[in-house]
Amino acid sequence: MAMTNDDAKETDEFQKGVRHLLENGVRKLPSKYVLPLSDRLSVDKEQPTVAKSSLKLPIIDFAELQGPNRSQVLNSLSSACEEYGFFQVVNHGIPIEVIRSMIDVSARFFNLPYEERSKYMSSDMAAPVRYGTSLNQNKDAVFCWRDFLKLVCHPLSDVVSHWPSSPMDF
Repeated sequence: MAMTNDDAKETDEFQKGVRHLLENGVRKLPSKYVLPLSDRLSVDKEQPTVAKSSLKLPIIDFAELQGPNRSQVLNSLSSACEEYGFFQVVNHGIPIEVIRSMIDVSARFFNLPYEERSKYMSSDMAAPVRYGTSLNQNKDAVFCWRDFLKLVCHPLSDVVSHWPSSPMDF
């Protein structure tokens, strides 16, 4: 089935991100962002706003990495990565002021005009900086209803020059 000009234009608009769609007046969730029924969590008929799930978010206590439970923590970390692909970190030692500052500057980045944010769009999964709406916008059948900014952070001296220059305090 050949892609029409309208289909190509619509796909191009999706690849510009969720914020771009909202800034340009989208009023209905585009089908590109709707999971097939088979991929959705089942919903409890008694409480339709509560998804049924036995998923428990793995929690990794970084403070334990320096103690006698180090091997257990490393096993838990490995298991979380292999089984879930994500986890929550506690006792990481990052001061709350640093976290708040990071959230603030990130929010200001996402509030920049599309033209500024789009400088960091890339289909290169290994790019040191990537802004987008889906992990692989060229292959994903369904996009996530979110925009992201991925920053490679290590070694910082090799990658920080690629990071956004706006907002100024980024």
